[in-house]
Amino acid sequence: MDSLQMSRYNPPLLKLISVISLVYFLYYLWWRITHTMNPNALLFSWGLFLAEAFGVFSYFLFAWMTRDISPLPSRIPSRDDLKVDIFVPTYNEDVDILEATLVGCRNVRYPHRTYLLDDGNRREVRDLADRLGAVYLARPTHEHAKAGNINYALKHTDSDFVAILDADMVPQPDYLDRTLGYFEDEQLALIQLPQEFYNQDSIQHSPDSPYWHEQALFFRVIQPGKNRSNSAFWCGSPSVVRRSALEEIGGVATETITEDIHTTVRLHSRGWKTLFVNEPLAYGIAPQTMEAFLLQRLRWAQGTMQLYRSKESPLWIRGLTWRQRLSYLSSFLAYFESFQKLILIFTPVLILTLGIFPMKVGISEFLIRWLPYFVLNILANQIGGRGVFQYFKTEKYNILKMIVFIESTFTLVWKKPLKFKVTPKSVDPSVYARETRALRLYMLITGVLAGSMLYGFAQIFSLSNWTLSYDAFFIALFWAGYNNFIILFALGEIFQKRHERKHNRFPVELSGKLYSEGDIYSSARVRVTDLSISGAGLVFERKTLQDYRNGNLILSLPGLHEISLPVKDIHYQKANESQSIRAGVSLNDPKGIAREQLFEYLFVNLPRSTSHTYYQVMEWDPIQALRHILQRMFSALRLT
Repeated sequence: MDSLQMSRYNPPLLKLISVISLVYFLYYLWWRITHTMNPNALLFSWGLFLAEAFGVFSYFLFAWMTRDISPLPSRIPSRDDLKVDIFVPTYNEDVDILEATLVGCRNVRYPHRTYLLDDGNRREVRDLADRLGAVYLARPTHEHAKAGNINYALKHTDSDFVAILDADMVPQPDYLDRTLGYFEDEQLALIQLPQEFYNQDSIQHSPDSPYWHEQALFFRVIQPGKNRSNSAFWCGSPSVVRRSALEEIGGVATETITEDIHTTVRLHSRGWKTLFVNEPLAYGIAPQTMEAFLLQRLRWAQGTMQLYRSKESPLWIRGLTWRQRLSYLSSFLAYFESFQKLILIFTPVLILTLGIFPMKVGISEFLIRWLPYFVLNILANQIGGRGVFQYFKTEKYNILKMIVFIESTFTLVWKKPLKFKVTPKSVDPSVYARETRALRLYMLITGVLAGSMLYGFAQIFSLSNWTLSYDAFFIALFWAGYNNFIILFALGEIFQKRHERKHNRFPVELSGKLYSEGDIYSSARVRVTDLSISGAGLVFERKTLQDYRNGNLILSLPGLHEISLPVKDIHYQKANESQSIRAGVSLNDPKGIAREQLFEYLFVNLPRSTSHTYYQVMEWDPIQALRHILQRMFSALRLT
């Protein structure tokens, strides 16, 4: 790889900024511990200091792990004689979701067999597998959830390699062509691919930047960085695994509810290699609601705690290198950042209510040292995050994950058996009440922050004995207000999300015709602005209010055939003399070739054509990127 291509992934300023930042962070910590500790509140002082020190250590691990994220190694063309199976484990997912995945599997070009592993033993799922050419496989017992389901399938198949896809993860046609060649390395056991999502209105996507999502930093920066220490770990799906490697370690690990990372530790301890290939080759469904998001993150965190308390913990299992242990440690400590976040949220509350400041320092002396610390923190993470790290968005999600991550840490000492819970892929009318219940503790925190601010005002303007200086008061007031702003901003975004549609609407730009049926025949040219398997958004090219219910919508799909979709109902949204007519159309269930073409267009063709372009941001101009980063940083400072 030439130097120009390297700079696209590893900007020249990265090392310089990382070194400057770490040196200053260490100086700041030294100054804090030698010049600012309050002897009258040592416990409080040390708690805040340790939270700051934890943040510096976390940044050190992040900078070390992501110092080089360039692709490694070069892709080798795949042989044409490998025997490959695709496993699609399912339990209770909607048949429509499974259908999209199986349509994707059928379009994978490399010769393979697709197995639908149904732990729900459903007749409609068997019928779906038969219709789309997949082998239906259901086990008689259902122990160990997804891991047990995969292990059962391994015993009843004999391929050289197994591609594993979650029930909602739709592969691209070149999914196997672009991965199998890496397995020319006989020591390579596993390839993990990034998790990308086609429902860009999910709870973990940003409303103002739909190609960014909460896992973007992990999959676009951190996992590629783990390749350098051979510590990229299995995330379940989408992936390709060498069967002989799994068989050597006794199959997929079943002792924890995060079977993927546990299995990876076993592979690494036996000397096997893993590789993260940073290409989006499959697209799934991100958690649509906050309840589903938190359930998924709780399962991941609890499973990780189970692993770290076990005899196969990456901290002491034999066979790992020190680099692998350090990389695993970084991923483990990420869950404990929630304790740091909790301290930083409640520190101003304690200052304002107790009248005690944890630092013995003047405001000017503090700001002179803290402001460079804060600015460098943002700058170093923005550059190290290759533009994927976004400060306010990251802050928002770190706070929203805080409570479930803290809850998960009790699994380290509380050995109650955990049950694998599937992340919900759909919603029902009770979703809004459940969202409120899931966020009630955060609403309580905002009340506590607001109450402490009011109490502080009452104390400082009263005649009571108030020991807090004006400098300390205004620092704490600003701090509490900032924390409250972030939480309220997060809650506001969540409560504004609407979950009225069962199926994801894809934004499109298509032309078509709408035909009526019955006694009066008519047609109208339309422009389709969004489309799903059950509805579409239309703009009429001519003014008409003809009733097109029970008619047909004719679409020409790019690269596919013209299809006819049966119209169930039509809802006019805007119609007058000067403007186009906008309408929402609900569709009856399409059948046959029209249904298959629609699924292929929506779930295979569209996601890559839209989200794949975001990955080109990784190939950036460093100077241009730095300019944008500085602009965002100063905008963030103005907001705060």
